[in-house]
Amino acid sequence: MVLNGFIKKCLYASLFLSTIFVLFSNTPANAQNEIKQVSLIEQPVWSKTNDSFKLRLSINDLQEGDLLEIFTLEKLDRNSLTESFESTNSEPEITSFQLSLTQEQIKTKEISIEVNTDRSSENSVFSEPGTVRPLVIKSFKSNQENPETLMFPLIHLLESEKINTVSLSFIAEITAAPPLQHDGTYVLDREVVNQLTNLVEALKNNPEINMSVSLPPATLSGLSQSINPKDEILLLDLKRLAETQLHLISSPFVTSDPESWRLINRFDTYNDLLTKGDLQINNHLQIEPDRTFSFISNSAVIETLEALNKVGIKTFITELSHIDPKPGKEKEVNPLITMRGENGNIFKVLVLDKKINSYLTQLTNKKSNIHFLLADLSLLALDETRKEKHIIIKIPNDMSENILNQVFTTIKNFPYLDIKPLPSLIDHIEQDQEMDKTKYILWNKSPQDISSRGPNQNLAKAAINAYSEVIGKPHPNTSFLYELLDTSSAHELNENEASKYFTKIYEEIVSVIDGFTSPQNQNVRLTSRKAELPFTLQNNLNHEANVVLILQSDGRISFPEGQTLEVKLNPGINKIKIPVSSRTSGDSQIRIGIRSPDKEHLLQLDSNSLLIRTTRLSGVGILLFVGAVFFLAFWWWRSRRLRSIHRQEEI
Repeated sequence: MVLNGFIKKCLYASLFLSTIFVLFSNTPANAQNEIKQVSLIEQPVWSKTNDSFKLRLSINDLQEGDLLEIFTLEKLDRNSLTESFESTNSEPEITSFQLSLTQEQIKTKEISIEVNTDRSSENSVFSEPGTVRPLVIKSFKSNQENPETLMFPLIHLLESEKINTVSLSFIAEITAAPPLQHDGTYVLDREVVNQLTNLVEALKNNPEINMSVSLPPATLSGLSQSINPKDEILLLDLKRLAETQLHLISSPFVTSDPESWRLINRFDTYNDLLTKGDLQINNHLQIEPDRTFSFISNSAVIETLEALNKVGIKTFITELSHIDPKPGKEKEVNPLITMRGENGNIFKVLVLDKKINSYLTQLTNKKSNIHFLLADLSLLALDETRKEKHIIIKIPNDMSENILNQVFTTIKNFPYLDIKPLPSLIDHIEQDQEMDKTKYILWNKSPQDISSRGPNQNLAKAAINAYSEVIGKPHPNTSFLYELLDTSSAHELNENEASKYFTKIYEEIVSVIDGFTSPQNQNVRLTSRKAELPFTLQNNLNHEANVVLILQSDGRISFPEGQTLEVKLNPGINKIKIPVSSRTSGDSQIRIGIRSPDKEHLLQLDSNSLLIRTTRLSGVGILLFVGAVFFLAFWWWRSRRLRSIHRQEEI
């Protein structure tokens, strides 16, 4: 009998370890090994007032008379829960009971069982208050050699006064490829739109949930321009949630790595992207995002934090793998560490708990992983050695609405969890924070090489600035070109793709340059020392334009009001008067350049020349001319008088 009991224990232990390995392994083969005969309908939790719970199971492919065997194994801690029980050495509990399936249960495909811990009662398993144990359900078919096994953590609560509340915050970081394409069309990333929709619907179903989230501003801009009614509704829902449940964190207009820009001495570009991102969120959601928080990429170093701090960011959020050395176990319930910059600045860094987030990110079967997340939170709550406990859960972007609802509903209904907005959680942590003298560094990955984008963006930006001076500000065309320029910064674009955005910018600018023409061979005759020369310039645009005439002379003509003449052109033909002064008579030529009115006069819109024929007379010539006129007039008067006298004599 002793030998049989030992063999039975070994069999249970072997079965326990192999099953947990299947449940927690990350390989695709193991992830697909799902239980088909028995599955859990809802997570059972021990009642706080008695030692029983209801177990609801879904059954499939079983027949009347088939057996279910139910028992618990050795209690768990956080390590055994998250490390596949590889370090578990104790023997599993062997108290179990069996049920024979009835025809009614087979027909309804569901079974509900009252499970107790009192060994004198029916359907009892071993458990103690304040523990989490694996509950094992084995299904035996008469025609099956090996039973199938379902296993999940069973939570046995303490009385409420013996449990310290765990403060918890939800966060999410959603990024997207830019919707603006290089050809000027908008193509929304529908996968990201679905992610936003799932999040919105889950939050609407759970109004008690508050969340800090970083949204892609360019996608919000794309939603506002979409003709799809669903996109318009999504934007309205985001706006409503921003007023109640969402704490919006600043994010760049397009996905961009601050360290990449810092390395090429163009951090001002990243700051501009942040500013534009804030503006888009404010425009579309009517709320100012929080610039004091930021998700940082794994390329960041302490100098990155220095640069970000200068533009208003105070608290940084990053992964555990980014920190060296790894924070100790006390940081599992206190995720805030401090880092010191070279100039003595202290930076607050939130380190995401790898264990907590692994249940929702690393495993394929997210529906059952919710049970393990809840078990881990329970172990934290049941830990009597720590009074203050703070946890941050980062929601994966690929979660369906159904799974999100399950996560939110399960957590909000579980006792001893206090869901807080992220800023409130940080304030709470800082009140309980002890001085951590550990010198942490950021273990960074190589940033994206964007060294060629800097010079290209400088040239394109200067051209757009000059263009905007020509067509006037503000103007939709100018906004479009600046959006093309900002989109060229997107992390998702390689250098070849980014260059297409610059090409589109120059094509649009050239189309404006080609909109100004002036007739050739505009000749003028100058008959006075000072005059206003007429010059014809045609504006082929459908709106007013600002230009500057740059005047050059061969030396015979001067310009009393200067060689630069600012002109506002109406659509169509414009007659411009150019003040000039002639120094000598004869033919001369002036060159007229039509350029943009910016300080550098960067864009040449057109150019032409005027041939000027000067016919001014000298002072002696004028006297002779006046004398000749006087003589002719006197001669004409004298002749007329003589003819009159002659006629009178004849009469």
